[in-house]
Amino acid sequence: MNKNNEINLALKDFTLGNKERAYKKLKKIFNKNKDDDQLRFNLAVIEQSLNLNEDAKANYLFLIKNNKNLKAMINLYLLNIKEDNFSEALLLINKVININNNLDNLMMDKAFVLYKLKKYDESINICKDYLNKKKDINCMNILGLNYFSTNDFDKAENILKKALSINKNSHVILNSLGRIYHEKRDSNNAEKYLSKAYSIKSDSYEIINNLAGFYREEGKYNKSIELYNNALKLNPKNPSIINNLAKAYFDIDNFDMAEKYSLQAYKLNMRDGNIQKILSLIYLRKQDYKKGWNFFDGRLNLSDFIERNSSINKIRKKLLTKNKINPKSKILVLREQGVGDEILYGTMYYDLLRCCENVTIECDKRLMNIFKNSFPEYKESFLELGKISQNQIALDQYDYAIYAGSLGKFFRNNINNFNDGCFLYADDKLIKDSKNQLNKLKEKYNIGISWKSFKNRYAAEKSLNLENIKNIFNTKNCNFINLQYGDVDSEILKFNKKFNQNIITLKNLDLFNDFDKLAGVLKNLDLFISVSNSTAHLAGSLGVKTLLIKPTNHAIFHYWNQPGDITPWYKSIKLLNIETILEKENLINSFL
Repeated sequence: MNKNNEINLALKDFTLGNKERAYKKLKKIFNKNKDDDQLRFNLAVIEQSLNLNEDAKANYLFLIKNNKNLKAMINLYLLNIKEDNFSEALLLINKVININNNLDNLMMDKAFVLYKLKKYDESINICKDYLNKKKDINCMNILGLNYFSTNDFDKAENILKKALSINKNSHVILNSLGRIYHEKRDSNNAEKYLSKAYSIKSDSYEIINNLAGFYREEGKYNKSIELYNNALKLNPKNPSIINNLAKAYFDIDNFDMAEKYSLQAYKLNMRDGNIQKILSLIYLRKQDYKKGWNFFDGRLNLSDFIERNSSINKIRKKLLTKNKINPKSKILVLREQGVGDEILYGTMYYDLLRCCENVTIECDKRLMNIFKNSFPEYKESFLELGKISQNQIALDQYDYAIYAGSLGKFFRNNINNFNDGCFLYADDKLIKDSKNQLNKLKEKYNIGISWKSFKNRYAAEKSLNLENIKNIFNTKNCNFINLQYGDVDSEILKFNKKFNQNIITLKNLDLFNDFDKLAGVLKNLDLFISVSNSTAHLAGSLGVKTLLIKPTNHAIFHYWNQPGDITPWYKSIKLLNIETILEKENLINSFL
C-alpha cells in the first residue's frame, strides 16, 4: 500500500472517532516521512485533539519556522488560548493578520485575547467596529464580557440579552449571562443560565468551569470538585481549571490535594497571581509561613487588588522584592485593601519601626489618632493615605515601598514570631467617657455585637442577619450593644419587636468613621461577638475578648483560617463556626 493510501486510512479512522488508532498509524508513517509538511500538520491536529499539546506545539512551530504555515499559526494560537497563554496567542494572531487579515473570526479572536489580557478598551473598539459591519452574537458576547470585567454590569447584561434574543439557545451567551448573575450574587438566575448552557453544550470546559465555580461559592464543594474534574478531562493543561480544583479542595480542608493541584497549575503558569495566591493560602493554613509569604505577593498583580490600591502603578518600580531589609533604607509602607487588613498587618509595624531608621507609614485617616497614640515614639512616622504614594516628587525620595501584608516575609516566618496582637491603645479619656455612658445601663454584662461586612466580594458570605444569631440573645443578665456600622436601624427595630429583645444603640457614636470612640467602647465590653469585619480586627488589636463567627470556607481569609479555634494574629479572639452559634443555646456564658 502506498503512503497516500495509508494516510487516508489513518485519517478515516480519525473522522470515525478512532483517534488513538489513527494517531499510532500516522505517527508510524510520519517517522519515515518527516519532510512531508502536510503529514506533519495532520499529525499535529490529531495530537491536539488527544491533548498531546506539547507534541502538537512542536510540530506547529516547525511548520511556522520553516515555511510560515498559516494554518499552523492559527491552530497554535487557538491552542494557546485553550491553555490560557494569551500573550503568545496575541503574537501569533498579529502575525496571521500581517499575512491575511480577511480570515473569518480572526479579529474576534484578537478581541477575545485582548479581553483576556485586560486590554479592555482595545477589545471593545475591535468589537464595535466588527458589529458596525455585521451583527454577530459571538462578537456581542466578547463585548458584553468586556463591560462585565469593567463592572458595567447593566451594559453587559443588556447587550447579552440582545444577543440571546437573536439565538435563545446560544450556550456562549447563556454562559456569559450566568457569570454576570453569579457576580451580582443573583443565585437563581446564575444557576438557571449556567445550567441551561451546560445542557446545550455539555462538552464545553469553559461552561463546566463556570458552573463549578458557581457551586463552589454556593458551598456545594463536592459537586464543584466533580465538575472541575470533568472540565480537566476536556482541557487537562489549563492552569486556571487546575487551580480552581485546588481551591475547591482547599475549601473542604483537603490541603494535600489542594497543594498538589495548585503546584501543577503553578508549573504551567508561574506568573499567574491567582495561582500564587491560592498557594500562599495553602501554606499559611499549614502554618508553613515562609513558603506562604513567598507566594503572597502574587496578590499585587490581581485586578481586585489593583482596583483597591490606586497607587500601585506609581510605586511598582519601588516595591521591596528582596528577602532582607537594609536598616538604612528609606521605606514607605502602604496599607492593604481595607481597614481590617490594615489593622491586622499593623501588628508588624513595631517590628519594622524598631528594625529600620527611616520608615513612613501611610494609613487610613480614621486610624491616624489611634496609631499615633499607640506608637508615641514613632508618631511622626504616620501620614494620611496618599500623602507620599500619590506625590511623585515625594515618592522619589524613598528607596523602597512595601504593602503592609508583605511585611510577613520579614517578621512572621514561623509561629513563634507572632505576639499577642494587642498593639493598639485607645485614648484614656475616651475609655473613661464610654465607661460613664455604659454605667447608665443596667448592671449587667456588656456584650457588643456586629454581624455584617460590607464592600467586599464575599460580603454576603461573611455577613449574617440577627435571626441567624438569635440564640445569643437568650443569655441572661446581658446588655447587648449594637456595634454594627451601616444602615441597620430597621433590622434592629424589627428584631427587637419580633423577639422581645432590646439591642441598644449608643448615641453620638459614628461606628464607621470614629474609630477612636469605638475603641473606647470596645475596651469597656465584657465580650464582643462579631463576624469578619474591620471592627473585629480593631477589637483583637485592643486585646478585647472576642468571639468571631468565621465566614463560609471559600470566603475565609488566611488569618481566620487556622488550625483549631484560635488565630496567631490576635490572642484575645476565639474562632467559631456559625453551626456552633446555631446549636448552642447558652454558648456565651462560658466566655463571660
